[in-house]
Amino acid sequence: MKHEIAEAKPLSTGSVVKRLAELFPGAVLMRLPIEITALRAAGGGVRESTLIEFGTANEALFASKLPLEFADRVKIENSDGSLKAEASVVAVHFELGRRAVAVRFSEKIPNWIIR
Repeated sequence: MKHEIAEAKPLSTGSVVKRLAELFPGAVLMRLPIEITALRAAGGGVRESTLIEFGTANEALFASKLPLEFADRVKIENSDGSLKAEASVVAVHFELGRRAVAVRFSEKIPNWIIR
């Protein structure tokens, strides 16, 4: 009797943020350390440090452990103060206990590096 053994394949390759970025045409790879603050009335003011991993002219994509949901508002700041912006969550992707979030800036960011 012949036994066949199926080869195990990884569930995913690349990061959860990369897979979310595939839904945003023109998203480019970047690594910008930031602080995210949730601006919700209930539970507002919760912060975390993370990296913007992908960006478009109007959006930033990053991994997050904050309980962010669609349409939540956040404040994004970097350490030197050159990036201070408010944005709204436009997409959340969950995978294997990890969460990727895409936010759209509320207004044009003058020093945003993507044009």
